[in-house]
Amino acid sequence: MTLAIWLQSILDGLVIGATISLGAIGITLVVLVLLYVFFRHTTLGLAMRAAAQNPTSSRLCGIRVGWMLALGWGLAAVVGAVAGMMIAPVVFLDPNMMGGIQLYAFAAATVGGFTSPLGAVVGGLLVGVTENLVGTYVSFIGTELKLTVALAMIIIVLLVRPAGLFGRTTVRRV
Repeated sequence: MTLAIWLQSILDGLVIGATISLGAIGITLVVLVLLYVFFRHTTLGLAMRAAAQNPTSSRLCGIRVGWMLALGWGLAAVVGAVAGMMIAPVVFLDPNMMGGIQLYAFAAATVGGFTSPLGAVVGGLLVGVTENLVGTYVSFIGTELKLTVALAMIIIVLLVRPAGLFGRTTVRRV
């Protein structure tokens, strides 16, 4: 009787864990699509991109650059809050709780390329899959040394292709 209860509790935990991770993936995809539509197909998104790329020309066109920068910071806070709500059930509350996640995010952006949002997503998938495969199949890297895989990926990408896999290098003549 206790074995059946134990197996049922494990199965319930797996179902809840799969539901949380599928929900997180779904919410991430929805936020990515909304941000893409906002920045590509609205005048406010175009004004924010213009203010970020060339503030002087944007001012001359009548765009209030200060407002656009404030709106950008507000949008970053909203996306950060959504990310925090999605990661809260997984990570315990302590002062350094987002340190590893920030390292993974930086590794994903470096691998994918800082200039490409799609590259950051693909870089995140590559970092996650590579880290789990190396952590599983390489015997001396356990759960304690999994962050070093992300650091090694950052170093390798910066040595081989500094712009990232999907990034573009811009050359400016002076």
